[in-house]
Amino acid sequence: MWYLSRTPSNRKPNDDSSFSLRNSIFTVSDSGFFQDICMIEVPNKSVVDHEEHNKEEETCPFSFSFPKWEWFAYLCSPTQFHSVAVPRNSSMFRVQVIGILPQHFLCAKLVRGPKPYVTLCTYSCSENSLNDVPKMNCADRNLFGAACAILDGWLYVAGGYKDNSLDTFPSSHLNSAERLNLKTRQWEALQNMPNPRAFASGIAHGGRFFVVGGGSNAALKHSAEIYNPSNNSWGSLKSFVPQEADGFTATSLNGRLMILTWSDRLGVKLWLYTVITHPILIYNCRRIGFLPNQIVERPRLKAHGARMVPVGGKEVWVLVGENERIFQVDGSSAWPVFPAPMYKPSEGHEVVSKGHIYAFSFHGFRISWRQIPVYSI
Repeated sequence: MWYLSRTPSNRKPNDDSSFSLRNSIFTVSDSGFFQDICMIEVPNKSVVDHEEHNKEEETCPFSFSFPKWEWFAYLCSPTQFHSVAVPRNSSMFRVQVIGILPQHFLCAKLVRGPKPYVTLCTYSCSENSLNDVPKMNCADRNLFGAACAILDGWLYVAGGYKDNSLDTFPSSHLNSAERLNLKTRQWEALQNMPNPRAFASGIAHGGRFFVVGGGSNAALKHSAEIYNPSNNSWGSLKSFVPQEADGFTATSLNGRLMILTWSDRLGVKLWLYTVITHPILIYNCRRIGFLPNQIVERPRLKAHGARMVPVGGKEVWVLVGENERIFQVDGSSAWPVFPAPMYKPSEGHEVVSKGHIYAFSFHGFRISWRQIPVYSI
């Protein structure tokens, strides 16, 4: 499990008057929080059960004082995170914040077990309560395998598979789609996708909902369906993901639609897409860069996969092997925090520098890469 934290350092912010410690996960300054953060990885244990840690204090190398709470951070300004603590009332499920709304937080609730199952709920800070979202029109859809994205006040959901079977057979895959009004919390059925897809990527871009990959054959895994909310219709792109790719991850940042692909023969490449919807649906892609340190990173991506995450409207983080988050939703802006606000790895806990993740940003037409440290506890 990956968590956001402060980088171990004795360095103080440049300007103590430029930030507030109140409800912030770490101190930041006018220089920006991007240079003051790190990732924490808890190996082989995706759930930090605070209650169990307290019971096993003698054998556990660290213990926490926040039992049965999940902590998350979300951007409140270009230079600061705020935090929220969501109760986890049962050890049978995890909670992941996937949407920041004016009066509440939209959350995914993962029921743990050999066959994971995801449902939706909301958390109200004022009432300190979790409330289930009404059931979807497709009542047997397991959100764990669905493509999802938040776009213009709606949560879009497409595909996935039936119930909690985790079948890989095409017969269990779905082509139905719907969206949740984040204000009224009501579901609205959409036109079905042309093809059933499970474990596809959902992307919000240019006012449209992209469903990329998934499916049961090579053709579907390289194609995309694009939903247009203005006329409730789907368009298809048969060769959206480059054919050379053994795997991919996609995201959108500031009007740029990007895909990172990896293959044994041709390495790890970053592509920029231009999608034109009038008069017919066409697209153009061009390679704009390579992931640094190809010799090391290529086998890691092939073995563990990766995910691109836009952060703060400035950067995209490439999280290799980041497959233990509860629920993948494009447009989500909340991060798990380890284990609570104001914590950093050097505060009384042994830390091991494990490596780094890559982040990139655009400076005009130029791409700039940097490294964010990763620590293991």
